[in-house]
Amino acid sequence: MSAETDARNLDEEIQIGKSKILEGHTDYIYSVYVSGELIISGSCDKTIRIWDINTGDCLNVLEGHTDYIYSVYVSGELIISGSCDRTIRIWDINTGECLNVFRCDTYINSVFVSGNLIISGSADTTISILDKNTDKRLNVLEGHTDWVRSVCVSGNLIISGSFDKTIRIWDINTGVCLNVLGGHTNSVISIFVKDNLIISGSADKTIRIWDIDSGSCLKILEGHTNGVNSVFVKDNLIISGSSDTTIRIWDINSGRCIKVLKGHIDYVISVFIKDNLIISGSKDKTIHITPISLFPGEFSVFHSVMNSYDIIPYLACEIMNYFDCK
Repeated sequence: MSAETDARNLDEEIQIGKSKILEGHTDYIYSVYVSGELIISGSCDKTIRIWDINTGDCLNVLEGHTDYIYSVYVSGELIISGSCDRTIRIWDINTGECLNVFRCDTYINSVFVSGNLIISGSADTTISILDKNTDKRLNVLEGHTDWVRSVCVSGNLIISGSFDKTIRIWDINTGVCLNVLGGHTNSVISIFVKDNLIISGSADKTIRIWDIDSGSCLKILEGHTNGVNSVFVKDNLIISGSSDTTIRIWDINSGRCIKVLKGHIDYVISVFIKDNLIISGSKDKTIHITPISLFPGEFSVFHSVMNSYDIIPYLACEIMNYFDCK
């Protein structure tokens, strides 16, 4: 397997101190998800919080889980959450009511929804396919040899990342493992699929870009100084959150790091991007909403947060960054 390694860039731009900070959780925030104008967060404090992305207000606190919440996902008007209490819960996003509870055999590390199916990755090394309407477990996929930390779906494929250092590609209909991608030298913690690419973040401090059809590794992105806990892709940008407390923005085509965001004071565990906002959850118990201009001299700020930031100093800082890079 060949790989092109992109070394850390010396001209990457560092952005500090422009985040809106949401406080309320009393323990690590393991998962953030954005749906419309709402941020959904799952925490080790055993609660899910729903926040207004524009004001930063906490609109609701969902209680019911009895252990850490590792994963939240939104499908339509439903929130799906996976927890160390060995359950998957389905909640009404509008009322906060818990509508259903799936009892599982082990810790649930990751949940993903595709149509009527809930895909979950577990500490017992398996992946379960559940019917969210009938409560039935349709299939259990076996092959990984350690915790399954991340799962996602692309068409008829399930992609899973594991602490066994591998990524597996499965047929969602038959449950057959179609390919095993090896190359990471430590746990695969996060995966994201865009078109025919798999993007993976690992405890080995790197991000890898893979071809989903051939399984070949196309690029290795280096720059983080600790494990990569979360990756998210929007358009041609990869967003990564790391235990080095930073968020990095990368060009997916060149593999170049174009911006480093600093602000969290502990591990960044989960990242999500909506429009020009990066939403990040951290071990420091906070959520940061960070407006970004993607390149020096590009001064766009997502309209809904304009009232929450002093735009004149923001633009002045961006202009200084622009000339500093020249």
